[in-house]
Amino acid sequence: MIRVSLVILTFNQRALTLACLSSLEDFIWREDCETILVDNGSDDGTCEAVNEAFPAVRVLRQERNLGVAAGRNVGLRQARGRYLMILDNDTEADCATILGLAAVLESDDGIGLVAPRLVSGRGDVQSSFRPYPGIMSKIWNAVRGNRRSSAAPKIPKEAMEPFYVIGAAQMFAADVYRAIGGLDENIFYGPEDADFCMAVRALGLRVVYEPSYSIVHHYQRVTSGRLLSQGARRHIKALLYFYRKHRRWL
Repeated sequence: MIRVSLVILTFNQRALTLACLSSLEDFIWREDCETILVDNGSDDGTCEAVNEAFPAVRVLRQERNLGVAAGRNVGLRQARGRYLMILDNDTEADCATILGLAAVLESDDGIGLVAPRLVSGRGDVQSSFRPYPGIMSKIWNAVRGNRRSSAAPKIPKEAMEPFYVIGAAQMFAADVYRAIGGLDENIFYGPEDADFCMAVRALGLRVVYEPSYSIVHHYQRVTSGRLLSQGARRHIKALLYFYRKHRRWL
């Protein structure tokens, strides 16, 4: 039986994806785990490079960029594990951390989703969790290219239950994912992580930030920083959908 399925989404980031998988090599070869890479229409040779370097990784190649939510759903729906983990391709993790997060879920049936502490390549702690993504802050992030400070002060050292944890690294039970029906594919890129955490809590389960486990996150800017860029437009469209869905703007 597969205990943990790891789903990584990538789009035209071959070097980062290979570095991510290299950090996961001990996990990739475990018989009770599986690693799925969803390629969202890359044209930089990512699929070929991964197939050659990591034959144990199941590569699901898409013909076009489906967006974050839909792309992740492709992998999550084919995953066979009891626990599912989504991981950005600009991260570095290890087997012990992933299995440790699974143990957190196994220890408490009331936890619906758990996320680790995120640190930069220099070791600075990042803001792995957020309050409700109000319209002013989110649109400002989209316009300026979603830049993030290198360090996040006043991050708690103990486990806590934030409003939501960012989607760079999240783990949840397959049963929880199926009960929700997957990530909302109307959100191309944006608050799909907040939306999913809200759906977890709607089931009566808790969203937990667990800083005793850490993952390196080499944050990559998704939007170009221009108001009229395609990425910024898609992000704003997703935000407007999110606010209408939840009837809350601030």
